[in-house]
Amino acid sequence: MKETILLVEDDNTLQEMYCEKFEMLDFKVMKANTGREGLANLEKKIPDIILLDILMPDMNGLEMLKEMKKSRQYRDIPVILLTNLGESKIDMDSELSFALGIKDYLIKTKHTPDDVANRVRQVLNITC
Repeated sequence: MKETILLVEDDNTLQEMYCEKFEMLDFKVMKANTGREGLANLEKKIPDIILLDILMPDMNGLEMLKEMKKSRQYRDIPVILLTNLGESKIDMDSELSFALGIKDYLIKTKHTPDDVANRVRQVLNITC
């Protein structure tokens, strides 16, 4: 059975680029443009991992994470933040980051789709 990724990204160009990459690698990809849409997708199917942008309209990524953690059903889903905010904006070593289930923090402009795919495989313990 294919692993499922929930990709929550408001930039349609980036969303399609990552979607194509993961579908080529035989992942099933669910897409959302906002945190609210991402939460609605969780009700349809629980993904194996979430790639989550931070800055989005309606509900940002951190607000979505806080809502997710209120539910036992969703709190253990691994999350990789995929954003353009610098690391200084979010302290990945803070208790809050780990409490929210963040497994990694990748800056979009510094990582290729291959880098992101490799990190997803690592988090899910998938060998190439």
